[in-house]
This record gives sequence, structure tokens and C-alpha cells, in this order.
Amino acid sequence: MKRLRAAHVAARSERGAALVMALLVLVVLTAFGLTLIGLGLTEVATSTNWRDYTKDFYAAEAALENGVVGLRNLLASTPNPTQDQLNLITAGLTTPTLRDPGLTFGTYSITSLAPSYPSTFASGPYAGLLGTVFAYQIRAQVNGQSGTRADLTQVFQYTQVPLFQFGVFYGKGVDLEIAPGPAMTFNGRVHANSSIYVGAGNTLSFDSYITTAGSIYRRLKRDSAIPWGANPRIKDASGTYRTLNFDSQYQPGFSSTWANPRAWAAQADSLFRGTVKDSAMGVGDITPPIPELFQNPTNPDTVARQLIERPQAGDSPALAAAKMYSQAGLRIIDGVATEQNGNTVTLPAGGLTTKTFFDTRENKTMTVTELDINILRTNGAFPTNGVVYVAGTNLASNPAVRLVNGAQLPQPPNKGLTVVSENPVYVQGDYNTVGKRPAAIMADAITVLSNNWGPNNSDIKGNQSQINPATNPPRNYTKGDRPATPTTVNAAFALGPSAESRMGTGNGQLENVIRFLEDWGGKTFTYSGSIIALWHSLQATGQWACCTYHGPPTRNWSYDTLFNTSPPPGTPQGVIMSKGRWSQS
Repeated sequence: MKRLRAAHVAARSERGAALVMALLVLVVLTAFGLTLIGLGLTEVATSTNWRDYTKDFYAAEAALENGVVGLRNLLASTPNPTQDQLNLITAGLTTPTLRDPGLTFGTYSITSLAPSYPSTFASGPYAGLLGTVFAYQIRAQVNGQSGTRADLTQVFQYTQVPLFQFGVFYGKGVDLEIAPGPAMTFNGRVHANSSIYVGAGNTLSFDSYITTAGSIYRRLKRDSAIPWGANPRIKDASGTYRTLNFDSQYQPGFSSTWANPRAWAAQADSLFRGTVKDSAMGVGDITPPIPELFQNPTNPDTVARQLIERPQAGDSPALAAAKMYSQAGLRIIDGVATEQNGNTVTLPAGGLTTKTFFDTRENKTMTVTELDINILRTNGAFPTNGVVYVAGTNLASNPAVRLVNGAQLPQPPNKGLTVVSENPVYVQGDYNTVGKRPAAIMADAITVLSNNWGPNNSDIKGNQSQINPATNPPRNYTKGDRPATPTTVNAAFALGPSAESRMGTGNGQLENVIRFLEDWGGKTFTYSGSIIALWHSLQATGQWACCTYHGPPTRNWSYDTLFNTSPPPGTPQGVIMSKGRWSQS
């Protein structure tokens, strides 16, 4: 009996333990279920918050991009905007996104990070370029509907780059062709906003960067040969010459083309290590300072020429300010001299005269406003800002400008001399060779006349009298009728070549962009400066022809490194707009 009672008690004890265990399992399962529910709710909340934050982020990023576009457009026409003008950009976007009006801006602003500062591009397609940086900060803080927030900042840089720090700079719409017969070396940077066509009749060497916003071709536009002439040599990043035996289109040896632009870019970067770059490596335009050029016009060369033209009635304030005329401290129009405020200026006797001579390349008699640099200098007639604008307006008379006796330019307080004209300019004899100063000449076209050019224009060999076309019209002559003697010019040239080359007809390439009218017969023309070609000449339109009206000189050309620290007065500033640092708070 006792045993039965004990068994019954044990059974009841086991049933009680099972119940406890069941309850414990139920508690654990309930806790686990609640945990899963909590995790699910947390995951839902996290996903919702992430979704909302993502919407905030992309809305803020879109606002930044909107600010960049608006800032680009404003800076193109207004290089130094006020804060009120900057505010108009952000005021134009009242909500972060029209598709989700629930988002709001905590902050949306564009501010100038003054002051500007000088800087050198350390890397990338513009490595080594000097410029002045104007930085702007765009900030977009977007608040979401569920308490989320994205706060992004983008710095945008507007960098002004003096164009006369290039040995050669060609603008958009003016293809750069280089094909010298004799040996030639370029020691300065070479840049083109259009394509570069290059070959050599002898040894052609480049000692600095070659960059283009177009492509690099080992041929000429006037010739079907591929490649044309000998291969140029270009220094790599270590200063060692490497041979350009391929181009943007053809692989080494020119027997086959590249499969894609990245293959050409890889080959060029491998060989030259950064000194040769085109659009495939990220090179873009360096835009000259004419507002319309930022809008990608169909005729950029014609637009760029406005830099040297007189003001017109329809000019916008931005265009009027960009023209070199507005900077000139002395303006001479049709022989009448005025200062910047329009007051008449009396120039010393002999400093300004009008003469004529026959230009055989143009095949017409030119009416020149002749400036005697020495007379103007010694009488203190040059403006303190060093910029002079000269022009004749009667196109029927073939107006031009001639600079004579310019071996010595104004000294301090003048910081050099820049002469600008919308007409062709002739430089007669040595220029800026005594106590060299920063100097520039900007014109429709530029022709150099040697030290042997006669006192009365050397129109015909043996006849040093002035030619009166009405009674004694000029006659044709051989190139030997005007013998040249060695001459030196130290000045930056901004000028126009004749019309673009085409198959069968060339414009003389870079080596003939500076024009000549004499038989140099192996005599040396020494040039130190910077050659900038942004437009095609519209007034001096005579086509280049080898060895008829002139005999080419021996060219001793170089970039003037003085311009790295002391640019000529009124040096035009190219513009590079780029995104700087980006951050997220």
C-alpha cells in the first residue's frame, strides 16, 4: 500500500515538473517572439528612416548640382558677383524637390569664400598651371518628414589663368597646326581648345606640357599623308624626350587605329607620364574672358575676337567690361587721342603720324597709324596702367597700326606696355630689347618688319620714297626686293591666323602665324614671348604662301619666363571652373 501511494506521489511530481517546463518554454517562446516582433519593428523603423534619409540626401545633392549650374551661369557673365546675386540662385529653388513637397530646406545657400588666393594645379590635366582661385561654398541642408536630415557642402572654384603663361595657346574654333621645316624647339606650355595637328620637316621638340580639349593628330589638315613628316619629340615628366609615333587615332607605327579612346590615353600616359593629354584624359576648355564663349557658341573664333574690338551699341555691360578697350588708359581712334574718361589728350610732336605702304601679302596699300614708341616714352605720354588702344575705323582705307623705335619701352611706374588694335599691327625693328619689360601686342594680325625696313617703308627695292597709289601704283616684286636683317622682339602676341586650313590649302601653321614681308634669307628672327591665337583675322585676310612675297627667317623662338611672375599689363585671363571638395555633415 505504501508503495502504491509513493508511486502515485512520484507521478504527480513528474506532472508538476512537466507543467513548469512547459510554462518555461512558453515564456521563452513568448520572449523570443516579442524579440522578433521588436526586431521587425526596429527594422521597419530603420528602413523607413533610411528611405527618408536617402530621399533627403538625393534632394540635397540635386540642390547642390542646381547651385553649381546656376553659379556657372552667373560667373560666366559676372566674374565678381555680389551676395545678393548669389542669393538669387538659391531663391529660385523653394523646395528641395517638386515631387516631394514634404521636404524642406534647413539651409540652402551659396557664399563666397573670400579672399581669392593664388594657386598652382598640383595634378590632373592642368598640372603646373598658375591661377587665382575664387572659391564659393554651396550648402544644402534638407529636412525630412520623419526627423531625418541630410547636410551636404560643395566647394566650387572659379580659377583665372593668365593666358600669357602659355608658350602657345589656341582658342576654340582655331585648330593648332605645327609643321616647321627647319629644326624647332618649344620651351613653353602648348594648349588648344580645339585639336592639334603636328608633324616636322626636321627635328621638332617640345620641352613642356601639350594639352588639348580636342584630339592630337600626326597629320595636317591640308595634306592626306598619315603620318605627316617626322615624329616630334616631347619631354616626359622626368625631362626625357619621348617620340610621338602614334596619335589619338592611330597606334604606334600608324598601321592600325585604336579600339577605343581609353587605349590611346593609356599609351600616352604610360609613355609621357602626364605631359601629353587630350579630351580623353579629361582636358577641357580654358575659356577666354568673353561672356558668350561660356555658352558654347557656333562661331567661337568670331566671338573671341570681340576682345580686341571697340565697344558697340548693343554690348552687354559684361561684354563691354571684357573688351580690352575698356582697360586702355590711352585710346587713339582715327588719330584722336583720349584718356579713359574720354578727355582729349595732346600727344608730343612726331609721336603719332599717318603713313601708307603697300603690303604684298594683302595686295593692297595700308593706311597706318604710326606710333613712335621712343618719342611717346621720353615725353611721358603712355598711361600709368600701360594699356594703349589704337584703331582706324575707315575700313575702305585698309587701316593698320605700325610700332616704330620700340627698342625701349616705358619704365616704372609703368609696368610694361600692351598695345591693342582691331586692325592689323606691324612691328618695325627691334622691340623691347633695352631693359626688357613685360609687353604684349594684341591685334587682328601681326607682321614683323626687320631692322632693315627702310625709313620710308621700303616699298620697292631702290625706291625708298612713299608710294602714292594714285600716281605710282605699287608693282609686283620678287622676295629679294626687301632684304631683311636680324631682328629681335620680346612681347606676347595675341593675333589671328588667316582662314582655317583645308585639304590642299594651308594657313602657314603656327610657325607662320607671325607674318613677314621680307626676304630673310637665313637671317634670324629672335622672338621671346607667348603666342595666343583666339580668332581668325578679319581684316588682314591675305593667304599665306611660302617663299613668294617673303623668304622665311631662321626662327629662334622661346617662351618668355618673365611672364610667370610679371605678366604684361591687361593680360587676358582664361577661366577654368571646377568642383572642389565635397563634404557631408
